[in-house]
Amino acid sequence: MAASRKFRNVAHNGRSAFVVDDIASMQLWRARRLEIRGHAEVIYAPVDDVGELDGAIIRIHPKRIVSVGIDDPDHEPHLLTPNNRNVTEPSENSGRN
Repeated sequence: MAASRKFRNVAHNGRSAFVVDDIASMQLWRARRLEIRGHAEVIYAPVDDVGELDGAIIRIHPKRIVSVGIDDPDHEPHLLTPNNRNVTEPSENSGRN
């Protein structure tokens, strides 16, 4: 991971997007999409217990989440509308200790 272009880009500009496109069904064409965009950080430190991975990860702090067809199996695919939401920063009194 640490050698990837994505990792270097995040280290440089601090932004990232994670997108998953999926075809749930081809008989009754059902596509799904999830997109998460936000501030990101590179982390070199965590190493797995087995030692097979270098441990480098990209952690995304979401600012915008867009989904289509995830929880809406009752509508025809051409009638699906994106579910867009902005993620707000947690307040200092949001229960984190």
